[in-house]
Amino acid sequence: MIEPSDFTIFSTAEYGNCFTLDLDWIKATGSGLRNGVRLVLNVERQEYLPDSSTGYGVRMVVHEKGTMPLPQNEGLTLSTEYETSIGLRMVQINRLGGKYGSCTDGEDFLKKHQLNYTVALCYTMCEISLTELECGCTPVSTPDVYDTDVSVCDIVNYTIRSCVENVNGRVLNRYVECDCPTRCSEQVYTYSFSGRKWPHEQYLYVLINEVCRSNYTQTFYTDLCERYEKYNLTDYDVKMMFGNFMAVNVYFEDLNYDLMQEEPLYNTVRFLSDIGGTMGLFTGASALTYCEILQIIVEIGIFFRNRRRQTVNNIN
Repeated sequence: MIEPSDFTIFSTAEYGNCFTLDLDWIKATGSGLRNGVRLVLNVERQEYLPDSSTGYGVRMVVHEKGTMPLPQNEGLTLSTEYETSIGLRMVQINRLGGKYGSCTDGEDFLKKHQLNYTVALCYTMCEISLTELECGCTPVSTPDVYDTDVSVCDIVNYTIRSCVENVNGRVLNRYVECDCPTRCSEQVYTYSFSGRKWPHEQYLYVLINEVCRSNYTQTFYTDLCERYEKYNLTDYDVKMMFGNFMAVNVYFEDLNYDLMQEEPLYNTVRFLSDIGGTMGLFTGASALTYCEILQIIVEIGIFFRNRRRQTVNNIN
């Protein structure tokens, strides 16, 4: 059973509090929906700020274990009033690097930022460093795990906002060299998802009962639970609670995984093999040529010898 304390929290400017589930004891012992993780979420839409939000839902990122999620750059959006099932497949990618191409193991990045390397995180850190250098402040979108003494950019100030937008555009369009190669070894998750309308009205009352048992202190829930105990829920109450809940099922479609591995097209062993084959070809061709030359010499000698033995007879 997953507890609230099992989640680690970090904040983003766009999505507020983000919760990461990264536990060693959670392991998939089989494929399919029954062997996955199921989450029932209450988004508490009554707490949303109508002037700063445009809709209700959850941003979800499925990422490699130990890496930092960036919901503003990756992931998918889940809607309330739906049950979404996400089927995962893992792809292991191994790149050669070195003389065969550009890739990194991320060790230098880990020592510098105390975070595991990903390409998206590298570009984020590059943008932050460039903004601090050129604008003298830290972007509002900076993850709270980034340790800095530089103040946050005042986006109300037109000059600062223009500087931040200029840096963001240059990084986004790759006008700035950020030195963010791909990782030499990484796990990528591909997914397919499906959904259905959820919950139906009878099950909604089960969810409301669970909410009321959780002893919420917000005024909205205390009033709601009071009306619920009196069997006096209004249509507004039902509509709000329908819009608060969603369910998510995350599972592996197959416990097998795809391996994409780079191999050198022409390596040392193949090079030596080709040299040996070529040398063998030339050696064989040379020996055959010597035999043919010797045969020609012998045949020429026999020809002239037989010619001297011929006599000419006069015919009367």
